[in-house]
Amino acid sequence: MNTRKSSFEMILLLAGLFCVWLTTGAQAADRVVVVPLGGGKPLQNVITVAKAGGKFTNPVAAMNSITDASATNPYLILIAPGQYTLTSALVMKPFVNVSGCSETVTWLIGAISSSNINETSAIVKGANNTTLSNLSVSNTGGGENSFGIFTTGLNVTARLQQLSVYAKGGETNAGVLNYNSSSPFISGVNIAVQGIGVQVSIGIYNVIGSLPTMLGVNALVCGGTANMGVYNVSNSSPLIDGANILVWGAAGDDIGVSNRSSNNVTIRRSTISGDTDGLSNSTSTNTRVSQSTVINGVS
Repeated sequence: MNTRKSSFEMILLLAGLFCVWLTTGAQAADRVVVVPLGGGKPLQNVITVAKAGGKFTNPVAAMNSITDASATNPYLILIAPGQYTLTSALVMKPFVNVSGCSETVTWLIGAISSSNINETSAIVKGANNTTLSNLSVSNTGGGENSFGIFTTGLNVTARLQQLSVYAKGGETNAGVLNYNSSSPFISGVNIAVQGIGVQVSIGIYNVIGSLPTMLGVNALVCGGTANMGVYNVSNSSPLIDGANILVWGAAGDDIGVSNRSSNNVTIRRSTISGDTDGLSNSTSTNTRVSQSTVINGVS
């Protein structure tokens, strides 16, 4: 493994992600989704959410209105540009895709937090046979747990694609939490998680046998008392391919990828940096790393 720091790449990644986070009103530049309006006629099974002029103004209400989605009757919820404040999680349903108009212009935001490891601490809860894409998710928490996206028991048909995810403000903060054998497909997702004081912050948290496929994920985690870019716990063994992970600024440990009782984690073509350790294995075996740069070593 090459342990030479790629400073230029890391600076670009840091600047780009935090500019997106801080500049929520920016104009869309890439990945803009355009859906034709059918000559003024509503498109079948396309439900629009907009600040004005859509069928709904609340994404949660739009999702709750769908009761007949199936493999032969799928839906698309299209969310127009704007910031949509949620007071409870958007709980996705099978065969209902949700798309914004780009990460820079469509935002799902809220301060949703609880002591539970479920959707009561998250902005979005995922589902099988569905895709969440082309928007940003931001949870500013305020209680015990603050998660951007929560998944449980899912398989690879659950897709998180072309997203920016932010989490802060909880005692435990996580951009994406995959729980209880949850194995979604995660592609092109940018994550920034910030802790303060005694808070613990994690980019992607894989718990209890979760096996997500993670392609092209960028994760920045900073502040608080302990930070991990990717934390794999209790037989969770993700595939991490093409990731850029940067972890710094905790009062305690900063670890790029931490494996605890999780075997057979695979890391390929990635750059991983943690101020304490780039990679840490605790009671874990068979971590396979190839074509990757690990900064500050392995423990």
